[in-house]
Amino acid sequence: MHRLAEIKILQFRNFSQASFTFPTAVTGITGENGVGKTNLLDAVYYLCFTKSYFQNKEINNVQHGLSGFRIEGTWDNEDNTSEMLSHTVCKWKDGRKVVSENDLEYEKITDHIGKYTAVMIAPDDVTLINDNSEQRRKFMDGLLAQSQPEYLQHLLAYQKVLSQRNACLKMVSPNHNLLDVYDQTLAKHGLVLIKARQRLAEEFPELVQTVYSRLSAGKELVTLQYRSSAQPDALLNALTKSRARDLEAKRTLQGPHTEDWIFCIDGHLLKNQASQGQKKSFLIGLKLAQLKWLQSLGKTPILLLDDIFEKLDQQRLQRLFDWLKGMPIPQILMTHTEGKDLRLLAAPYFPELSLIQL
Repeated sequence: MHRLAEIKILQFRNFSQASFTFPTAVTGITGENGVGKTNLLDAVYYLCFTKSYFQNKEINNVQHGLSGFRIEGTWDNEDNTSEMLSHTVCKWKDGRKVVSENDLEYEKITDHIGKYTAVMIAPDDVTLINDNSEQRRKFMDGLLAQSQPEYLQHLLAYQKVLSQRNACLKMVSPNHNLLDVYDQTLAKHGLVLIKARQRLAEEFPELVQTVYSRLSAGKELVTLQYRSSAQPDALLNALTKSRARDLEAKRTLQGPHTEDWIFCIDGHLLKNQASQGQKKSFLIGLKLAQLKWLQSLGKTPILLLDDIFEKLDQQRLQRLFDWLKGMPIPQILMTHTEGKDLRLLAAPYFPELSLIQL
């Protein structure tokens, strides 16, 4: 069970140079808007996943006018007396990323994924409900990648071949023999992706409903439905049949990259029917179900709560804290503008709460 003991940040977002320690299992990060509370949480997330939760382009993580950043983290390993401390370093400079663990650089950065896990709950999560299917696929893919390293390898391979196939489709005279090869390779990797998503669809929705019921006092029924593009063993046939349409569209119209997860409340689309409060509760239920599902697989994610006090009314917040205090979570980091308010609301549930004032 890993817990972050210290983080050092250099030239990441608004931090020129800073270090923070986390002496207790629950830490509140406080300060006015714009001082870097969310950036600190994102730096912790970066140590786990070697990428930002909020920024797709690495250059956007670098302080303006500079060429790189560095994040270092020291982890306590509470379950292993022979390895009490671990040290992670993530560096990005001039377009090159380097990640090391205990001074050993990874040959493949993806090998780091899954060593440390985290679940982030942030205001931007509403895009999972309101935006297109890509956001929902990314969330579910991230969940599967944390728990199954081979899933990530197949996903990356699928995306690479998909890009090659789309480039071929855009050619004036596409090579059909090459497209045959791409179809077979996509089907091989896509089969793994679809099967893993099907297994997730059998287990995950019930977890979401369980957590949502706890937050909302059982007032509504929420459901998640996996909308597959094809049965795993039928993907190659689907790609072959779709080729004429693909050539016309100049892109691949069938496959796991087109799939979606449908979120509903009492049988209606959550996007269209849910109130803002219901959406907020659903998103928190979704993320905490992610945490519980990872725990069921032997993972011990830390929990990052960004502006959680703005998401929920006091009753739902109290239900959330009451539920969290009984869970085996190694570490919780949460942000709020006022330290006094945070302590007043959270300390009854987490007496070990410590504060970082930015």
